[in-house]
Amino acid sequence: MTSGGNSLTAAVLLIIMMKVFSVLTQSCPSTMYQAQGLCCQKCPAGNRVKTDCTETAHTSCVACEDGTHMDKPSGLKQCTHCTICDLSFGLKENRTCTSTLDTVCKPEDGFYCVDVAAGSCMAAHKHRQCQPGEYISQTGTAFRDTECSDCSNGTFSDGTLKFCRPHRPCESLNLKLIRPGNATTDAQCEEQDQDNVVPIIIGCLLTILVIGIVIVIVIYVKRKTLCPKRGENNREQ
Repeated sequence: MTSGGNSLTAAVLLIIMMKVFSVLTQSCPSTMYQAQGLCCQKCPAGNRVKTDCTETAHTSCVACEDGTHMDKPSGLKQCTHCTICDLSFGLKENRTCTSTLDTVCKPEDGFYCVDVAAGSCMAAHKHRQCQPGEYISQTGTAFRDTECSDCSNGTFSDGTLKFCRPHRPCESLNLKLIRPGNATTDAQCEEQDQDNVVPIIIGCLLTILVIGIVIVIVIYVKRKTLCPKRGENNREQ
């Protein structure tokens, strides 16, 4: 009796183990998920499982709560929390989260993305600021940093320009050079010294005056010379 009882117990255990193994190795179609040994229908995107199916009832689904989403059919009982675009990481929303789609983030203005996942920017860095003596050779974008280059000789930039400007040509403008330009600042000019200009003006005026006097004298002498000749001609006639 004892031997028969042991054999029966062993047989029952074997059957249970085979059933458990069968459940564990059971494969469900891609549109279904496994729960309690059954293949249950997945809930559609935007929904989660409320209760699993049974032998007499279908899967019960419920819509994702606000702030959560499910982007594909699943057998999950919790929706995924929406991604938050963190300003401290230089991010802002490019697409708002819905029940079926997660938030898509993009860099804030003046930032560029350094980590992209599933089409969304996860982290961004601030664009490089060009230094005085450099110009912006490549403007930064949402996915590329700003590029800077050094100014060449005879030009300058404060770091905010897209090209270096040539130094002001003081001498060509008839101005006095006060301070030569360098890579960061322009040349400084000022008007020529007025003390040198006044004598030049006076000299020019005196020259004009002398020329005028000479012309008057020449005209006067010519007239004096011509007048006696005319008188003699009149007497002869």
